[in-house]
Amino acid sequence: MEEVREYGKKSQPKIRYSQFDAEDIRKELLERYGMEMPVECRLYDYGMNDIYRIKTKKETYFLRISLAGLHIKKDYEEEMHILNILIQNGIKAAAPVKMRGMPGRQEDYVWELHAPEGIRYAMLFTEAPNSPSDDKESSACNLGSMLAGIHNISDREKFQVSRPPIDMCQLVEKPLSNIRPFLADREQDFSFLKESAEKLAGYIKGKLPETAPVYGFCHGDVHSGNVFFAGDKPTLFDFDCMGYGWRSYDICVYAWNETFLDENYIEGSVWKKYLEGYESVRPLSAEEKETIPAFAALRQLWLMGLHADVMDRNAGCCWYQDDYFDSQIKMFRLWLDRCSLYRKNSGR
Repeated sequence: MEEVREYGKKSQPKIRYSQFDAEDIRKELLERYGMEMPVECRLYDYGMNDIYRIKTKKETYFLRISLAGLHIKKDYEEEMHILNILIQNGIKAAAPVKMRGMPGRQEDYVWELHAPEGIRYAMLFTEAPNSPSDDKESSACNLGSMLAGIHNISDREKFQVSRPPIDMCQLVEKPLSNIRPFLADREQDFSFLKESAEKLAGYIKGKLPETAPVYGFCHGDVHSGNVFFAGDKPTLFDFDCMGYGWRSYDICVYAWNETFLDENYIEGSVWKKYLEGYESVRPLSAEEKETIPAFAALRQLWLMGLHADVMDRNAGCCWYQDDYFDSQIKMFRLWLDRCSLYRKNSGR
């Protein structure tokens, strides 16, 4: 029998994204971590996570709260474990903070929050020092050597990661699927992106195997927004994009990001120092170097796909319009122009 809805009552719309009150989060922190009063809690940023800045008399922390449905608790527990192993091996990173012991409860790093849209997960981290030196070359060199160190440590430790690999599904198929509805009236642009991405994927697969050390654990998001410097010494944070993938992809992300400010960044001395730092720890093959621009082009495609998801979740569509695609496709073309694959196919 069909359910009869009471007159005047409306069904509740589905909740896609909610945001927790900072004062209630502060109370949770006092209980879970035993912080000394006074404690200030403010919403700091939002995107693929909500970030809260926590200040006590002596320390500053950052609480990361995931969006619902991205990962399960096991994924975040693996991330915390990997972070602790890296820190124990000398990698400077924003450290996860363990909750204090509670009666009948095992100490942990990851806790659940029940939001209207589903379960979300929270993790507290120490603050990364941020007093950078003007010596950009030394800073880049040290960051490159740190990234290589992470790759070497992970190969030795054989990190377990349940999140999807950073493969061609994540770099090509998913982004194309995400952005296709928004390029319905720009079919030529979508066809260009699709054909170019598929060629890039074939080119990379023909150059690089899926075996260590060429392939393995990656941070997945090493750019200037996820690393702070104390002088020229980097501290890395935000491992939320981690996964198994090609190391050339992990390397390319820093150059890709800096190119938004300087289109010739990859030709400059700072990038050369970044690679020198990396190779002082783990030398790169010629094929790995050759594929860096190809991976940067796919990173650009990945970003457009990520933005489609964020726009739909919590950022709104006012910015995801023609101007956005004009600038982002231009950047994709810039990296494509740098690929040996593109030069061969175009006769350049």
